[in-house]
Amino acid sequence: MGIRTNIIFSVFWLLISCLLTATNSVYASAAPGSKDNTQTSAKSISLDDTNLLYRGRVTDSKKFSLTGSGLSFSISGGSIWASFTTNNKTQAALNIVIDGDDKTLILRPGSHRYLIADELPQGSHNINILKRNEAGKGSVQLTKLEINSSHHLMHTQRQQHRLLAIGDSITCGYGNEATHNDEGNTVSNQNGYQTYSAIAARALQSDLMIVCWSGRGISRNRSLKNDDVGLLPQLYHYILPNEAQQNWQPADFVADHILINLGTNDNANSKTKGKLNKDLYLDAYQSFINTLRNDHPGAHLIFAIGPMNAGEISHWLPELVEKNENSSTLIFTPFKDNSEIGGHYHPHVSKHIKMSEQLSEHIKSL
Repeated sequence: MGIRTNIIFSVFWLLISCLLTATNSVYASAAPGSKDNTQTSAKSISLDDTNLLYRGRVTDSKKFSLTGSGLSFSISGGSIWASFTTNNKTQAALNIVIDGDDKTLILRPGSHRYLIADELPQGSHNINILKRNEAGKGSVQLTKLEINSSHHLMHTQRQQHRLLAIGDSITCGYGNEATHNDEGNTVSNQNGYQTYSAIAARALQSDLMIVCWSGRGISRNRSLKNDDVGLLPQLYHYILPNEAQQNWQPADFVADHILINLGTNDNANSKTKGKLNKDLYLDAYQSFINTLRNDHPGAHLIFAIGPMNAGEISHWLPELVEKNENSSTLIFTPFKDNSEIGGHYHPHVSKHIKMSEQLSEHIKSL
């Protein structure tokens, strides 16, 4: 009886082990972004398919690095796989937004295939694959897109209006999902999809392009050394500013509204570097305005500042409005309390939502 009992228990636990293994396998394949090596019947989609809408700044080789850049498309259902290549020295993350539900995909260095969506029900589904963190976290290259053989892409209409947001760490969403100030900014807690300009663009039904980089200014950067290298107006010209490669062609995205939120870093470290020079700041700003006017002749320019370390800049910006037609100022309200603060004193998502409301109402009032 003892041997017989042991055999029965051994078979029982073997069955349980197989069941748990199968369950874990299904769960892993069902999780958006999980590594997937299944042999499900799939077909490749041309990366130049007209039903794919590329967002932000993307090279001809489908490489992108700026916050919010990537692609969107609609699909009739089924599963989606995508292959990406990233820089081996950096860790980048993507927003995988399926029918408005935002998930995070942290990419592994190198080239890998990922499950983006698993067995979506029959019907139209909207998919967004967007850079979650800023260009400083590295570039991402889409190398392959696959869907079930029995499904197809569907036409997606571009929005009628276009918003260009230019800024620093605030606009990039630095630490906006951090649970406390000391957490700082990481690949996991920086969410470009939940930044004020992205939320406002969705509310306004506008296509969005974000050009941002933490620590950068318009006349000087936050850094104590070489603070005039890599200023935002210099980075503006690149598709991949982190690689200083491929000039952007402005005709590819002519904006209706341009938000410029620069000055927080110009104002930083004034005790060490000296007080920000008003004339130098405004001259650099005007020079950048001239560039933007040339690229977007009919756009309304919004000169914004806040909610961090605005200093005297909020009093200087109206002078730019006096010199430039079709422009206005927007001063984001200061933090109400610590609940609105994310990593390293930057706005939390809760503050970004309030900022998006300010921006949306401002644009609607124009």
